[in-house]
Amino acid sequence: MKTIFRLLLLFFLPLMLASCGDKKESAQSCSIQLDEKKYSTVSENENCSNYERASGYLGQAGVSFANFLKTGATENLTQTLGISKLSSPTDYTTGNRGYVTKAQCLIGSDTIVNSRSCPDGTRRSGSTDELEISMFANIADFIYLSYGVLDNNLNGKLEKFEIEGFTKLQTEGIDTKGIGTGLVAYNRFEVVTGSSTYISQSDLTKCVEYNGDYTVPLDEGTDACALLLAAGSVTELRPIFKLDNMKDITAGGTLNTLVSMVSELSTISTALSSDFDSLGISSENSVRKQLTVTLSKLDNGAKDNNPTENDNCSAVSVFDVMFLLVKNAADNSTTFSELKSKNLISFTDLTTSVDSTLSATTVNALPITHARIVYAKDSPATTYTDSYEEAWSGENSLYEAMNNTRKLGTDDSVKGDGKVTFRELICVAEN
Repeated sequence: MKTIFRLLLLFFLPLMLASCGDKKESAQSCSIQLDEKKYSTVSENENCSNYERASGYLGQAGVSFANFLKTGATENLTQTLGISKLSSPTDYTTGNRGYVTKAQCLIGSDTIVNSRSCPDGTRRSGSTDELEISMFANIADFIYLSYGVLDNNLNGKLEKFEIEGFTKLQTEGIDTKGIGTGLVAYNRFEVVTGSSTYISQSDLTKCVEYNGDYTVPLDEGTDACALLLAAGSVTELRPIFKLDNMKDITAGGTLNTLVSMVSELSTISTALSSDFDSLGISSENSVRKQLTVTLSKLDNGAKDNNPTENDNCSAVSVFDVMFLLVKNAADNSTTFSELKSKNLISFTDLTTSVDSTLSATTVNALPITHARIVYAKDSPATTYTDSYEEAWSGENSLYEAMNNTRKLGTDDSVKGDGKVTFRELICVAEN
């Protein structure tokens, strides 16, 4: 990790500092003061342009050419940049990160300004000058965030044990074969026929047409599904399973720091990508590719750099058991039509990754490619719902476990897409 950040600095700092020294479009005195390293004077002078003031704040943050000419400057970034231990990834004021934040609040993209504490933040004009400084401020923030959170002893080294200690999941009590997830058969199918959907008993003797509720009572059902089956009109059967409880792998939300770290990394990387695009620096540009290299350990697609049987890192395999259950969950805002595609999970994934004891008997060899999940509304479970937000709540509840797990992110991880997910962050140590 240290080598990666050193390469980042060597690539970008000369560009930034040359830019800060050469731009003379605004008030001459401000530009001269920047050349004279009077960073504080410029940054606090509202008569200087936002570009110049942001440059001054970055100078105060230690991002200066003179600073990096010092012997051993790139060997200890925490000392060179004056990096202090951050109380959390959203600690925008401690140490020199406060100066970086002030620079971002002056010339940052909407993505940055809206995510930072910027009561006096201004929208940048979109000039090339401001875009350049925005890009460099985001790079500086990326470095500060990484070391300020992960480098526990602030010795300028990101040791493997520090990364592992930060990202390690609390997995005690989680069984990858489904013990603790509370999945049980519901003895009913979703019956798909063309664009129409029905809910039926598993033997298809009682059947009702979908009306926005997959937990609807079937007592008054008809033989409509049996007739559709006999006519050859049924295209797919989807077994419905009940989720009575689930292990809260966040330990009651104590992984919030990790979630926050993912959010910050995602925000910075999104802003950087936007700056590159606005400056006309394509994805094939050598400078942009260098930045992509530096992010590769984070934007790793939740892969193991040295895979054996499969390419998933070991840390993510346990998380994925729960990830599969929560990633497509319907909530109270899900509409009638949207619900048809929510709460679905690959039947193969469900029976191999989540719970190998689950099974479903098909009818007339009809395909079963997906299964549907519904959630217990009470405990012990007697009634069920399609919305996880209506699942039974309280301490150690199904709702709490699902809600906390969903906070870890529900997006799939794609290597090199410029976004850092929770699944990718917990795989950093294996890359």
